[in-house]
Amino acid sequence: MKRVLSLGIILIMAFSLAACTGTQTAVVDPTAAPTEVPTVKVTEVPTEAPTEVPTDEPEPTDVPVSTPMPEYPKEDPDQPKIFAGSDVFFISYPDGTLYAWGNNEYGQLGNGGTRNESAPVFIGTGLTPVYVGETVFAISTDNVLWGWGRNDMGQLGTGDAENRTRPVELMYFVKELIPAWNSFYALTESGEVYGWGVMSGTEPTADSYEPKLIFENVEYFTPYCMIKDGGELWIRRGEWMKLADGAVRVFDKGGYISYVERTDGMLCYINDYNELGPICDNVRDVQVADRCAYILRNDGSLWKWDIEGEYHDEPEEKQNALTFVTDGVIEIRCDWEMDEDWGYSYSFALKANGELWALSAGYSNATVGKQMESGNPGPECVATGVKKVITNNAQTFIIKDDGSVWATGMGCGDDDLMHGGLGDGTEETRYGFVELGLKGVCVIASRLTEEYIDYDDGTDGVRLYARTFAIDEDGRIWAWGWNGDGLLGVDSSEDEILSPTEIFLTKE
Repeated sequence: MKRVLSLGIILIMAFSLAACTGTQTAVVDPTAAPTEVPTVKVTEVPTEAPTEVPTDEPEPTDVPVSTPMPEYPKEDPDQPKIFAGSDVFFISYPDGTLYAWGNNEYGQLGNGGTRNESAPVFIGTGLTPVYVGETVFAISTDNVLWGWGRNDMGQLGTGDAENRTRPVELMYFVKELIPAWNSFYALTESGEVYGWGVMSGTEPTADSYEPKLIFENVEYFTPYCMIKDGGELWIRRGEWMKLADGAVRVFDKGGYISYVERTDGMLCYINDYNELGPICDNVRDVQVADRCAYILRNDGSLWKWDIEGEYHDEPEEKQNALTFVTDGVIEIRCDWEMDEDWGYSYSFALKANGELWALSAGYSNATVGKQMESGNPGPECVATGVKKVITNNAQTFIIKDDGSVWATGMGCGDDDLMHGGLGDGTEETRYGFVELGLKGVCVIASRLTEEYIDYDDGTDGVRLYARTFAIDEDGRIWAWGWNGDGLLGVDSSEDEILSPTEIFLTKE
């Protein structure tokens, strides 16, 4: 009897062990092609697109710890907004009033004259700038596109080449304005795309002065890609070509499309053969950096996707690979091409708990916010209690929970290549955040302008001009940085304003 019981127990244990060690595989194909969508008529002849799509999703190299989904930081609609061009600036208030100051050579301030203004002047009401430069565009509350300023190449689409010193009506039912050098596109609420102006390096003609219908049934548009009704993804490689179906969002850098989100939630990259390769799903945001991208997923986890890693001696296993960085992230910012002491690529991740983490490419051996340390590319926490992050590609400003403002990045220096300090009263470059002395700040806008230089010895370079503006909770406007020709808006003749100085505005 004991032998029978023992034999039964052994059999039960054997079956239990088999059940525990056995595996069951559920096959799910996240890259399955979406339902076929009928082709929509276009005004340009497309070239043949590749149809083969890779089906293997890359395996993440690490698995993050599950965290609660953090919320997006919300923009306060009751705060003023600053719109900065290279040397012309606008501020709009919640009541709809619009003010401007700066260079007015072509009438780009919109106040009816061409005299430069060193203090804000009243422009009008109900207009929100959407493009600020020598030519300015704004959209009114009823979705009418207005424009003014330089028009010698038909930039305004008014049918002529005459500058405008006051806002003029251009087009109704406009959803978005898309700039492209000296040409512009308007996407309407009904999905029509109109274009006007000329591309860089070509001569204007009478035909380029008038807006022309280019595409219909468009949901999203840039000069390099578009998404049409039904999710058709088109890209421009000389001629327009249809790449895939089932697209809902694209992410790019400098106008060149790199990453696409499909209707099934999968984020894909576009390889050199114009094929879509899957990366991951549940994507909230993608920021494209130098030969890599930072991917923020809906659970707050941050991932890095490396491409062309061999260019910077990245190990093979990190090329075209998805790597976990950190979690609890609500916002990411990416910039690149700072000076060599800072590293050629740097990025920031703002966490829900107020920690600001700095990231930089492994090849640069730098962690932004701290001086270069060999072999320590981050990520690393560089500030706490942070509410907002603002970068201009050479300087970074943060607003903390108490409304104080801190800065890090390039100062004026003595090489005549960078003008406009951080606002700490010095011309020094800072490798850690320094406090600027402002309190209760709720809005910051910063603009870096590049000027290309040809030297006598045949070499070339870039000169940078930085201007930064802040608005506090009492509505006061502060400015610092480059003040050439007195265009910063402060009452000073100094070329560089090294500390925050108040701009005085008389409301009408």
